Amino acid sequence: MMSEPALPLELDPPHHIPVRQLLNPLLSPNAAQAIRPRVAHWTKHHIDAVIERGECDLLYDITSPVPAHVSLEWLGYPLEHADLASYGTHDMLGHPPGSEQYQRGFEATMQAHQILRETIAARRAEPRDDVISYLMTQELNGEPVDDSTIFNLAVVLVGGGVDTTTSLTSSALVHLDRDRELRRRLIDEPELIVPATEEFLRVYPPLATIGRTVRVDTELRGCPMHAGEPVLVSRHSANYDAAQFEKPEEFIADRFPNRHVSFGLGPHRCVGSHFARVQFQEMMTQILQRMPDYELDESAIEPYPDRGFAQGWVSLPARFTPGTM
Repeated sequence: MMSEPALPLELDPPHHIPVRQLLNPLLSPNAAQAIRPRVAHWTKHHIDAVIERGECDLLYDITSPVPAHVSLEWLGYPLEHADLASYGTHDMLGHPPGSEQYQRGFEATMQAHQILRETIAARRAEPRDDVISYLMTQELNGEPVDDSTIFNLAVVLVGGGVDTTTSLTSSALVHLDRDRELRRRLIDEPELIVPATEEFLRVYPPLATIGRTVRVDTELRGCPMHAGEPVLVSRHSANYDAAQFEKPEEFIADRFPNRHVSFGLGPHRCVGSHFARVQFQEMMTQILQRMPDYELDESAIEPYPDRGFAQGWVSLPARFTPGTM
């Protein structure tokens, strides 16, 4: 028997269309630009907290908390619990199942989910200017959006907006630590960060693979697949397809065209892609401006143990010339 599809990740059209229409206005290019000042605020806030020290963990101090605070503030989740949502996901992806860190992350994530349920209930009683409250005013298939659907959508939005942007930004910082010439070019030509964003996405897709479920019996290049079977789609492999990209193994900052699939394609293309780009570009710009000489401790940086799914980093300890707030 085929399991129920995960909302909204595995809904097929036409059922997927109204869900997407519900989310599109919240995450449009214009909405992403409107949130840019909050991204700038939280990036400055977290850099200010470490800039005078001359050392920090770029992941735990900047690239993880910034997307968490931006996404959760936008959603309406209480920011005093932002670390639960941020580090919970990170610890689960950054450590093998069964480890103490993984269990800590799992427990934090379950606690964050409970706080989310409580927040949804609180918004029913007292709406605010946030996404949770907005969803309560909308309809899905002619019916008011219920709390269970709001919870599922919020989990997807948080899961898609927190550690993925962290992984992309962290991978870019590792790359620039090893390619000082490109770092200098991005500092001297700040406008280059826009096309470079796409190349960082191509080379370092935060989610290297994505799981899906076969809906109807089919065959792809001689491989039979049956309805209900799980399949694993490799975005990483597609991004290195020599038929689509000239010199795919080479990082070309201003590569064009750059039709990578790091955000997916078709109706399930990542709805938060515009937000991700804004957050990545703002974090990278401020870090390069305020910590231009950062150096990672190569002996201490650690990638995720299983990069077949999420291509992140456990930690990024770094030193830099101290600055001022």
